[in-house]
Amino acid sequence: MFEETIQLRVRYHDCDPLGIVYHGHYAKFFEIGRTEAMRKHDFAYKKLEELGFAMPVVEMNIKYFRPARYDELMDIKTIIKEWPDKKIVFTSEIYNQQQQLLTSSETTFVYVKKDSLRRCHIPEIVLEHLKPFFNDELKKIKEEKKAKEKTTKINHKI
Repeated sequence: MFEETIQLRVRYHDCDPLGIVYHGHYAKFFEIGRTEAMRKHDFAYKKLEELGFAMPVVEMNIKYFRPARYDELMDIKTIIKEWPDKKIVFTSEIYNQQQQLLTSSETTFVYVKKDSLRRCHIPEIVLEHLKPFFNDELKKIKEEKKAKEKTTKINHKI
């Protein structure tokens, strides 16, 4: 599992007149969390774009629990729970300094070739950077694949 946390202070322009973050800004906060988490592990969006890839959002779900307030420090946690196959799903959680969960999201991306916008496999550079976080899961996937191949061979003999 991949997990990274960054801090961000709530700015005045993100708040309504009561000093509470406007609900529409949370998507931006999640994006900042993802971007910085990826950058920290050397597979930044910019690098992907330079290689000719883009990551459009195909689904986003947000749950709101408590409001973030002006000038508060937020911890934005970005998590990839499962090894990506045809898509990559980021779970994000925002906490205040009292470690109270403020909001969470699940955002699904696919990869496309930037020039044609056609879907493509997840770039190898992304998979290489994620491998160290998924060693156990990758071993399990390999074992399941071997078992399936073995079953297929036995069925063909019968």
